[in-house]
Amino acid sequence: MEDEATGLEPIPKKQSLFPLSGEDIVDSALQNLDETQARRVTEKAADEIVRLAVEKRKAEYRNTAAQDEMRNLINNANILDQTVGDYKINSTFETASGTTNVEIKRASTTPVSIIMVVGIVLLTIVLAYFLFGS
Repeated sequence: MEDEATGLEPIPKKQSLFPLSGEDIVDSALQNLDETQARRVTEKAADEIVRLAVEKRKAEYRNTAAQDEMRNLINNANILDQTVGDYKINSTFETASGTTNVEIKRASTTPVSIIMVVGIVLLTIVLAYFLFGS
């Protein structure tokens, strides 16, 4: 297309061969700040860095505390294994990434073991009938 007033074709806009990334846009915006704007952005960035460092420390503390609590839970379960027949322990731990729920239980008579015992008794009765009953 020609410009009707001058008879010349308009100059195409400069286009990059590669699309701009978010970092490119931020870098470009930061380069165009005046001194006051740059100082405010720097202050906000420093505040954010401090906030992130505090959050990281809190997460590390929660993680360490959760590990200690889980270790104690396992030790308590081991003690119960040696002293008590059946038990069930439910615990919740707040870890660095969220909440972890743990359930530890020991039951000496489970449904599967009852079914197995009944099956063995029935099998013994049937075998005894065929061997001695005939």
